[in-house]
Amino acid sequence: EELMLAALIAVLAVVGFLVVVFAATVKVIPQARAGVVERLGRYHATLTPGLRLVVPFVDKLKPLIDLGTFQNTNLPGSIKDDRNLKLGSIGSGLFRIGGDEYWTVTDRGPNGEPYDDVHNFLLPEFDPTLVRIKVKGSKLEVVDSIPITTTDGKPVTGLPNRAFGEESPPYLSDVATLAEYNPNGIDPEGVARTADGHFWISDEYAPSILEIDANGHVLTRHVPAGAEEFYESAKTGYPVKGSLPAALVYRKDNRGLEDIALLPDGKTIVAALQSSIVVPGQKDRIITELITFDTQSGRTLHEYGYKFDEPSTFAPGTKGRKLKISALVPVDQDHVIVQERTDYEARFQLVELNPK
Repeated sequence: EELMLAALIAVLAVVGFLVVVFAATVKVIPQARAGVVERLGRYHATLTPGLRLVVPFVDKLKPLIDLGTFQNTNLPGSIKDDRNLKLGSIGSGLFRIGGDEYWTVTDRGPNGEPYDDVHNFLLPEFDPTLVRIKVKGSKLEVVDSIPITTTDGKPVTGLPNRAFGEESPPYLSDVATLAEYNPNGIDPEGVARTADGHFWISDEYAPSILEIDANGHVLTRHVPAGAEEFYESAKTGYPVKGSLPAALVYRKDNRGLEDIALLPDGKTIVAALQSSIVVPGQKDRIITELITFDTQSGRTLHEYGYKFDEPSTFAPGTKGRKLKISALVPVDQDHVIVQERTDYEARFQLVELNPK
């Protein structure tokens, strides 16, 4: 009996150990969440939804911030139910302040693509937010956050402004109920900050460039010439001006102004249209636009045609319609680095800004 008891205890101990190892190895990442993995104290990977494996006792799955807690801290009561969603990407755009600190901006909020070119907004109450972060070794610390609001302090939200071209209308999480359009809504991509403390953000929807004060209030939204009439009639919660080239209104679906860069003079910004505008009969056109914009006068200075590398120089089968600009980095007053990419590869180009 003693031998049998000892054997039973040993078996239970082994089973218990295996259960612990299994629990430490297998992780379930819920839908609409992500899991950040640290390995030996350093960032290792981001896990997407589903059943995922980690190295037991070596990898650590970091807790994430509830979206409701994050937003309601600045905008009390703006999110009643965050549906268990967590704060995701806060780096849609990135602007270095100095040292190890940066201003970033969230995207338009959690949304999925259950079908091709069909988007559902899982939390339509989400408000795009400016987030100040500090790099501490392998970790990021959130130092400050500023929600982006209308002139009178109401959330702009990340909802689309209006029906556009062949874009599918926005849906709620059930992919059956239509979400309401919001003319105040923005889809932030790039961010910069001028010496007066104002933020400048590139937006994909209009597309537009927004000037935002130090408290997050939109001061002016600059849209393609002629498009301001829609926003004026929709009675947006902030001033709108038609300061950008009119042709930008013909952007491709979900491909507006993708990034923004502040040049060394401290007043000129460069903005990039993600892909070519829509030109009938030229679905694979490989020329898009860079523009320079004077933040002091609020006007476009120059418009440049940017030609992508030939699709044949990318992976076999790549078409012009798949080419995109993702990022801009200022080098000096006359040069920027452009990151162009497909969904599978990227390359960097040094571009001279020469208006001649």
